[in-house]
Amino acid sequence: MTTATLTPQANQTPAVAEVSKELSGPVWVGRFPGSVSTAPLTPAFKHAVDSFIAAIRAAGGTVQIANMYRPSQRAYMMHWAHRIYRNGFDPAQVPAMAGVEIEWAHATLAESVRAAREMVRGFQIDGLGANVPPALNSLHSSRQAVDMKVTWVGDLDIRDNEGTLVSITTTPKTGMNASLKQVGTTYGVKKFLGGNSDKPHWSTTGH
Repeated sequence: MTTATLTPQANQTPAVAEVSKELSGPVWVGRFPGSVSTAPLTPAFKHAVDSFIAAIRAAGGTVQIANMYRPSQRAYMMHWAHRIYRNGFDPAQVPAMAGVEIEWAHATLAESVRAAREMVRGFQIDGLGANVPPALNSLHSSRQAVDMKVTWVGDLDIRDNEGTLVSITTTPKTGMNASLKQVGTTYGVKKFLGGNSDKPHWSTTGH
């Protein structure tokens, strides 16, 4: 019998695994979900928002919350979908984000734009101005912003954070009302400073 000593040969070359990307489209809207609850907000801002919303509702107003916390991955998808659809950005040039294996460039530009449009509508951001894409580094991602629709009928007699009763008789009867914005500021909830380009947005800074 002949014996031989076998010396293991280990291949030290690092293995490279290719991750298959999935084409953009409405299927991505449900991934990396945000929150419509105030629970994920920073403690101080959560208290401010809860108090402001309670004051609005106690005065007879209606508050519909659209978005609170937004993961950075969701902010990435919202930003680039908007830019492809509304700004004509080349989908092949969208920078990649680790952990989001999305392929923005379809077989044709028309298909790419159509998919981006469906995502924009799914994210409910088709009302944003063409020059105001959702921010990549949003206060939503740092848990310091809220998107909410505020409306009321008649006059709104609301108490500010000092307990002073403020009677709002002016229009519009929405979150864009100047007097309501002032009341919100007393709570530490500031209306978006960019005017009509992002009507539902309130945050710690107004940005």
